[in-house]
Amino acid sequence: MIENIKSILIGLTKEFGPDETSSALGYGLSLAQQAGAHATVQAVSVKLDLSSAGISKVVAGLVHEENRRLHALAQATARSAQADAAAAGIACSVESPHLSYPELLAGFRTQARLHDLTVIDAEAETLAPDRGLIDALLMDSGRPLLVVPPGQDAFRARRIILAWDGSGRAARAAADALPFLRAAETVEVVAVMGEKELPATVTGADIAPHLTRHGVNVIVQALPALEGDVAETLRNHASLTRADMIVMGGYVHSRLRELVFGGVTQSLLRQSPVPLFMAY
Repeated sequence: MIENIKSILIGLTKEFGPDETSSALGYGLSLAQQAGAHATVQAVSVKLDLSSAGISKVVAGLVHEENRRLHALAQATARSAQADAAAAGIACSVESPHLSYPELLAGFRTQARLHDLTVIDAEAETLAPDRGLIDALLMDSGRPLLVVPPGQDAFRARRIILAWDGSGRAARAAADALPFLRAAETVEVVAVMGEKELPATVTGADIAPHLTRHGVNVIVQALPALEGDVAETLRNHASLTRADMIVMGGYVHSRLRELVFGGVTQSLLRQSPVPLFMAY
């Protein structure tokens, strides 16, 4: 039983067409069921907005029809989500607003602050609008974020990896994830050694006693970075150990630096074998 998780925001921002699937929806509802939590599903359609200056009536009509289509698909997705939740005995409310992109970011940030955590689909493209939403929620909502990759449709957290580098953001992630860490069968605290700026003295043994006092079953592991790539080391270890989740702090380096030069957060957001529980 997952304790102390009482409200979950599930964010859906895809185009809701027949080829669009959301792992976040099934995963979030599954988590809400296991935690006995209330789920709020926000199926948001992004409003296309073209300046009227110089736009013909034909183009304006096409934009209007596309907005109407997207909004209708989002509403249908919200109704389907509510039906799925009701069938599973999950308390659920749904919303399907039609918003411009700035309004979408502001609305999700506000809603996220009113929930224990937000569940959202992963986005592989760094400059995609959905990645912008992930960054906004992670850095500005004040709440943790669960980023769900494709194919992860049901919540599981028997075996969790806590990526530990001694940073304040890693500590925040560990604290926010305690409901999941306490419920897990095993939590493996992993420090990946070999990253340039990671002190050699940072090991999982630093945080293990604290977690044990909270009733967490902890294993400590120090791993050499595979060819200096921390993210690939974590991906590989998660696959080998059949982990269900990685808990980590987001953007230990600045977001701009990671965008330009790459980094652990950007790499794992592009590709992760398991859901990422992230805090900032």
